[in-house]
Amino acid sequence: MKLLCARVLALLLALVAAVFHGAHGRNPGLKAKVTEFGLTYGMKVFLSVLKDRAQQIQIPNQSGRADVVIGKVDYQFTNIKMTSFNIGGTSLPVVPREGLRLRANGVSASLNGNWHYSAKVAFIPIRDGGTLSLSIREVSLDVVIRLGKDPQDRPTISVGSCSAHIGDVSVTFHGGASWLYNLFKGAIENTIKKQLDSEICKSVSKAIDEDVEKSFAQIKVLEPVGKFADLDLGLEEAPSFLTNSMDLPLKGAVVPRDSRITVPVSPGPILEVPETSRMIYLYGSEYVGNAIAYIYHKAGQLRHVLKPKDIPKDLPFKLNTTYLAGLVPKVGELYPDMGVELVLNTSLPPHLSIRPGRATLTGYGNVHVYATPQDKPAVYLFSINVTMDLGAEVKLIGELLYGNVSMDPNKIKISTFGSTIGPVPSFGLDFGIRALCEATVPWINNYLAQGIPFRLKDVLFENAQVVMHQGFISIGTDLRYTGNF
Repeated sequence: MKLLCARVLALLLALVAAVFHGAHGRNPGLKAKVTEFGLTYGMKVFLSVLKDRAQQIQIPNQSGRADVVIGKVDYQFTNIKMTSFNIGGTSLPVVPREGLRLRANGVSASLNGNWHYSAKVAFIPIRDGGTLSLSIREVSLDVVIRLGKDPQDRPTISVGSCSAHIGDVSVTFHGGASWLYNLFKGAIENTIKKQLDSEICKSVSKAIDEDVEKSFAQIKVLEPVGKFADLDLGLEEAPSFLTNSMDLPLKGAVVPRDSRITVPVSPGPILEVPETSRMIYLYGSEYVGNAIAYIYHKAGQLRHVLKPKDIPKDLPFKLNTTYLAGLVPKVGELYPDMGVELVLNTSLPPHLSIRPGRATLTGYGNVHVYATPQDKPAVYLFSINVTMDLGAEVKLIGELLYGNVSMDPNKIKISTFGSTIGPVPSFGLDFGIRALCEATVPWINNYLAQGIPFRLKDVLFENAQVVMHQGFISIGTDLRYTGNF
């Protein structure tokens, strides 16, 4: 019986966790909202990617001829590389119904390379070379980033438009005759400025259209929930943008792997909650838990055989007819000194109810009692119908989901049926089952105090808050990205 209570509770926590592991209609099973803080953090992550990408820019070798007062000078600039890239002020306003607009100003960069020139002065050939340093200042960047949905319902990201402007380019030559190269210094600065204008947007587009999009393409749309169901995390439509947030319209449908099972429950409304202090908010309808419970009930997976060896030695209760005779004397008379097995199964799908401040799982189960004579087939004795409510509070700390269980033993409903040994006194069984379940709660809470893993790849949850609402649960959390695009 302890295991029955434990399994019902474990199902409750599994269902709550499955909601965020985060049937379409007007009400999705899951919703997600990225707040202004989340968008700003996402921009910082992207700018870090952009900075790494910018430092990989290699400007094509430059060559040409400049007309100066002494005649024509042929020049070459080779091996030009970005050595630093810094971004000043940034903003990430939402463009309603379109996407995000990244604006950056005060961008600066430094580059270095090699130079070489040749000329003739009074028919005398002159050749020289050395190294050069380029300083780029007052660069502005304006990029529109669009988010969409691909045929597999994964998010997509692309650059809608990009413009970059370089305010100033300064070239400093090292080595050689300064009086000559200073004559064509201005022409070189203009050439490099035009080249970088196009290279910056190419780098931005590559960082988004290739690097970030490649990461998006690896997102799994179907998240397994055990062996018998999947949670559809695909997008119903493209993300939508409000004034200072982004909504992700997830499908949030629970899909049975057995096509013969039709889930009769549907999502209720997930009302808008004015929460904006965290980076991201995940909302899960109680529908998700109830759909999973229904599928596992119909698949016959909510069943277990409890044998004497399964009862912990520290419990005074033992699974044998001697102990059972104290509750049902007829058992001891007919089957003395035998083992007892309990076949536990749900009679109806468990029902998850989420209300402000609390989640409750109502379990409907049958306990079929068998005596097990040595070296003989088990003998069926009688069955018990049990209905109980388990309440749970949930919190998320770091990568662990913690829970605390409560149960009112006075609300457990018990009845017997199918007896082969005559009338079964309900009082003794009622008292015994209530006492066992009540004694189980501290054991379960000790287990839950260890935490249940709850994580996303390359993402750490920080400052998380779990709140129960009417019909749904929300997890508001800050994020810290630890991976690489």
